[in-house]
Amino acid sequence: MENSIYYFSGTGNSYSIARELSNSLQDCELIPIARIWKNNRITLKAKNVGLIFPLYYWGLPHIVYEFTTKLNLDNSTYMYAVVTRAGGVNGIPLIQLEQLLNKKSKKLHAGFFIQMPNNYILGYTVNSEAQNQVLFKRAKLKITEILTYIKEQKGNIKPNLLQQLDNRTNDLNRNFRETVMESDNKFYVDEKCTSCGICEQVCPVNNIKIIKGKPEWLHQCQQCLACINYCPEEAIQYGNKTLTTGRYYHPEVDTKTISLQQQIK
Repeated sequence: MENSIYYFSGTGNSYSIARELSNSLQDCELIPIARIWKNNRITLKAKNVGLIFPLYYWGLPHIVYEFTTKLNLDNSTYMYAVVTRAGGVNGIPLIQLEQLLNKKSKKLHAGFFIQMPNNYILGYTVNSEAQNQVLFKRAKLKITEILTYIKEQKGNIKPNLLQQLDNRTNDLNRNFRETVMESDNKFYVDEKCTSCGICEQVCPVNNIKIIKGKPEWLHQCQQCLACINYCPEEAIQYGNKTLTTGRYYHPEVDTKTISLQQQIK
């Protein structure tokens, strides 16, 4: 295998980027991180390996961090990452990846950020449709640039990357990773719930079970917000933060597609 792309996505933004890149690369396998992240050891066979995921609390999502610690990269010679984000803050995910890879005597060769529509409705409302369309067009242009780097195996990571680590930001991200799985305590459903089960289907880490017609969260949450954003009735809430916000998922990533991340039962 020449190319492998590993992705994590809650509402389709990162998946859409991963799919576009995969479709444009020869001999490329597209693999959901959520399906294999709990394995004790994960051996990558491809020479060129990409990690595509969203920015969470200025750094790596818990699931991506854990996944990276388990990687056997003996067969891999070129590593890159694409981080989707809603705002203009890059944070430190590339620095964190470089740290983790250095421990395996490997390095991150290239890293990129792509701004996508906001799905973090715990703190912000969604973008307008017009704003989303602008972001989608910009993303396609960025993908073309990224493909050039991958195909030519070019690097853009500065040698002093690790010296740019902000300890305060790193601590905030670590605290998020250590507590995120219990954050589902604040999820609940209101009277609009129709027991359709879509929330259970789209949760990438199998964290939701439908019991007596209603979803229950099992405290393995990654706070990807797939359940709340894909709910067709907008019946899932998070405390009182989501009562007035909209909902968002990528228009080209439906529930069946996003559910492909789940571990095979």
